[in-house]
Amino acid sequence: MRKMKRLSIFIFVFFIILSGLAAAPLSFTKVDTFPVDTEIINREASTYFIYSKIETVEIINSDRKNQKTKLKTEDYNYDKNTGKISFNILMPYENCYVHINGIPARPYTCYLKDFDGNKNELLVILNNLTAVEKKDYVYDPSKKLLIFRSDIDISKTSYYMVYYVKTANGVVSKTISNDFNDTIEELRARHSQELFGGPLVLCKDRTGVSLYKVSKEVGFKINLFPPRACTIYETYDNNKKTVVVYCFYKNKIVECSENKTVEYRR
Repeated sequence: MRKMKRLSIFIFVFFIILSGLAAAPLSFTKVDTFPVDTEIINREASTYFIYSKIETVEIINSDRKNQKTKLKTEDYNYDKNTGKISFNILMPYENCYVHINGIPARPYTCYLKDFDGNKNELLVILNNLTAVEKKDYVYDPSKKLLIFRSDIDISKTSYYMVYYVKTANGVVSKTISNDFNDTIEELRARHSQELFGGPLVLCKDRTGVSLYKVSKEVGFKINLFPPRACTIYETYDNNKKTVVVYCFYKNKIVECSENKTVEYRR
């Protein structure tokens, strides 16, 4: 009889626990955070992707990457509708950017700041393939929100987005990406050519690649010290290919072509 009573109490307690778990908004699934680095302009920055919760905000010295300042929640304000983050403090470094980490809104949603163009002026690339509107994402021009398909995990995806903004000085491209390679660049260049016409111009990033390998790729010798950054510009116009290599140093830019080398002081 005593055993039956203990069993009844156990079943009752177990039922109460189950009922509590069913009613409580608990989840045993780990929610991955999503980091982003972005520039600061006039004590404001944009996360581009919308976050449901900001966990950490760090200001990082652009000249000394290991020098950083972690902010308190009262040091900034975050707008979940536009992804804008405003800082309530003076910047601790002369040249700096912000590193933000938090829980992204799901499905992943991106706010395209300043974009007033039509959908044809927007290019979305996922894992080196051009994404298709209404299949991979939808774009709401009234809210400037690009919403990805619910099963696309941007934190585990190579993405590259580019759109164009009209300014007083002409049209400027805005890019949101975590990847850049020759395939992405060719898709971007062909999209740009379709919009604006003119020759096809490919800008291939070769930062960190030895100039010996760059020389072999372009077909002419480059006798320079290793640069901070390096870019190959390939122009295709009327079935003619022109190649120029730009090497970026602290105080100068060197333009190299097959027949000449020109140095520009900053």
